[in-house]
Amino acid sequence: MVYDNDSDDFLSQVYHSLRAQRRRYVIKLVAECDDDLSVRILAKEITAREQGIPSDRATGEPYRNVYNALSQTHLSTLSDANIIIYDSERQVVTAGSNLMIALLLSNLNETALQTLQSEEHASTDW
Repeated sequence: MVYDNDSDDFLSQVYHSLRAQRRRYVIKLVAECDDDLSVRILAKEITAREQGIPSDRATGEPYRNVYNALSQTHLSTLSDANIIIYDSERQVVTAGSNLMIALLLSNLNETALQTLQSEEHASTDW
């Protein structure tokens, strides 16, 4: 893990990186892959998840919107936090030194939210 500043700044940067669903998708997809991932593949997978369709049908305007958002905003944000390494010339992404901490925090927050929502739902069922 790389801590560029103190732990508060580090956590702020990581949590900022986790704010966007597309960035959380990137984190999970990169964590699942041992090799470099092209931005094109990331965009197809994210489009498919957002649209609820198979990745081979993730085309057109939705795909272009995701691809552009990744290239212009999301990947640089994740790269700045050392969560990924983004080679903008080759348009490929690989794991950064903080990928696992970002994945852990994302998974913990997701699980906590699901638990709280199910408890809230259960308490109103009686």
